[in-house]
Amino acid sequence: MNGRSGPSILLDIQNIDLRIEELTLTREELLEREEIKQLTERIKKLNKELKNLNQEKHSLKLDQRRINDEVSILSDKIKSKEEKLYSGKITNPKELVGINEEVISLKSKMDEKETELLELMEALDEISKNLEKKERHLRETLEEIKKNELELARKEKEIDQEISESKNKRNNLVEHLDTEILNEYENLRKEKGGEVVAVLKDGICSCCNMQLPSIKVDSMRDSSIFYHCDFCKRILVLPQNNNK
Repeated sequence: MNGRSGPSILLDIQNIDLRIEELTLTREELLEREEIKQLTERIKKLNKELKNLNQEKHSLKLDQRRINDEVSILSDKIKSKEEKLYSGKITNPKELVGINEEVISLKSKMDEKETELLELMEALDEISKNLEKKERHLRETLEEIKKNELELARKEKEIDQEISESKNKRNNLVEHLDTEILNEYENLRKEKGGEVVAVLKDGICSCCNMQLPSIKVDSMRDSSIFYHCDFCKRILVLPQNNNK
């Protein structure tokens, strides 16, 4: 490693580990991931709304068919009664009045049914418009999901590539580090998380920002040796070419 010391290598390993953690978190929190989640929920809602609208449309269609049948029956009855009324075969005034009243009643019912039909047709037209709108919205949402999935895959690939390269660099560095100090480093990371290798600069630990006793600082001259902070117990290293 071009004469590099163990502390220098360990610092590089820590930087790589921190970068991998950052990349992993970034990957988990990609905006497209949350966007896809929200769009998926929107699709579920749209599908439910479409199902309800189609059921309502089917029900109205059945009502329309039923009323059309009723109108047809009423029409036949009116025709039959009017033929009978104007045939000239019935001469009894009382009977003629009765038939005429029946025709009037039947026509009144016919008017009611035709009004119902018009209302049904308007309702069906409105449902058809809503269905068309929801279906268009569904198609647009599906397209939006597809775009987000493609963008998510692209970003994940880039991040995964950098993570893979970082791990390879880390593996190469680990080969040049003493197993004992590496195990201590790994254990400290599990215990404390974040940065566990601190740099001593001007007698101050870069992690806990505490000033070490001057006697200890004076004794820490070799940048190739691993030291420990008296306060946070993290691994403490000196900058390369440190004179004090």
